[in-house]
Amino acid sequence: MKKILILAGGSGGHLYPALAVADILRENGFKVYIFTSKKRPSGIDFNGLEVIEGYSVGWDRSILGGFKTIWSLGKDFIFSFKILRGIKPDLILGMGGYISISPIFASLMFNIPRVLHEQNIIPGLANRILALFVDRIFVSFPDTEFGISQSKVVYTGLPLRRELYQVKPSGNKDRFTILVMGGSQGARIINDTVLEIVEKGLLDGIKIIHITGPKEFERLRDRIEKVNYPHYKVYGFVKDIWNLYREADLVVSRAGAGSVIEFATVSIPAILIPYKGAEGHQYLNARWLADSGGAIIIEQDQLSALSLVEAILNIVKSDKINEMRESISRLNLPSGSYILTEELIKIITGGSHDKNK
Repeated sequence: MKKILILAGGSGGHLYPALAVADILRENGFKVYIFTSKKRPSGIDFNGLEVIEGYSVGWDRSILGGFKTIWSLGKDFIFSFKILRGIKPDLILGMGGYISISPIFASLMFNIPRVLHEQNIIPGLANRILALFVDRIFVSFPDTEFGISQSKVVYTGLPLRRELYQVKPSGNKDRFTILVMGGSQGARIINDTVLEIVEKGLLDGIKIIHITGPKEFERLRDRIEKVNYPHYKVYGFVKDIWNLYREADLVVSRAGAGSVIEFATVSIPAILIPYKGAEGHQYLNARWLADSGGAIIIEQDQLSALSLVEAILNIVKSDKINEMRESISRLNLPSGSYILTEELIKIITGGSHDKNK
C-alpha cells in the first residue's frame, strides 16, 4: 500500500484542506498520515487517521520567541527523521505552517517526492522557504506567485470537505439569517462587536447564528447567558459547518483563504473583516471575493457595532444580496479536493502531468 504523509499547521485553515485530501486518498487505497501541531483547535475530527504531533511553533518576532521557534524546529527535524525512516512515505504533501519545515528538510535525506499546497493568494513564509526544495507547488488562487519557483506552480483550487460541494440554500427560512464566524479559533473583536449588536437589539427581527471559537465562548459565557434575543443562536465550535451555510443568507467573517473560498463555493455573500497580521494575506483574500462582487470589506480599524449594522442593513434593505449571489455564481471555481488528489496520484504512480491541459 502506498503511503502519503500530509503536513498541516495547527489551524483549521491548514487542517481542513488536509483532511479533505486525506479522505479521497484513503478511498483510493492509500495509507495517509497527518503530521500536525500539538496546539490545534479542539473538536476537529480526524476520522480515524493516524495523527503525528510535532513540536514546531509559529515564528515569534521577539528574541526569546525566535529562539523558541528555532529550538522547536530543531527538535522536529530529529523527530521527523525518525518518523520518515519508520513509515517510509511515498510522497510528502506540505499544506503550510511552520510544522511543514522540518519534515520537508528531513525528507531531503531520503529522496522522497515533496510537494506543497498554498492556501492564500500571497504565499506564507514557511511555503516561500520550502518552495526551493519541493518538486511541485499547488495553489488555491490562479494569481499566486512563487518567484523563481513559479515553474513548479499548478493551479488546483483549494481542497474542501466534500459536503461543501453539495450545499444548497434552505427553502424553509422564515427570516433573514446572518452567520457570524471568526475562523476555527475565533476573533475577539468580531465576537465583541456582534454581542454588542445583539445586546442592544440593533438588528431586530434578523436571525443571528454566532460561532465564537471555543476559548472565546468561555470568555463570553456570562454575557451570552444574559442575552434576551429569541433569534440568536451561539456555538463555541461547529464541526459540520455546511449545515449552517444552508441556513445563512449572509456571512460576517474573517478572511482566511479557506473561509473565503468556502463562501464562494456555497454562494453566500459576505462581509469580511480581514485580520491585519499575517503579512496582509487576509486582506488580499478578501479583496479577491470583493472584486468579484461577492463581498464587501470592513477594515478592522473601522469595525464597530454601528458600522457593521449599517453594512448589513444596506445589503438587507436593497437588492444587493441577490446581485452578490449572482456575482459569486459566475466565479466557476475548480473542485480543488479532487483535482489536487488526481495530481498527487499522478506523481506517486508516475503518471505524466501537462500544465497546459
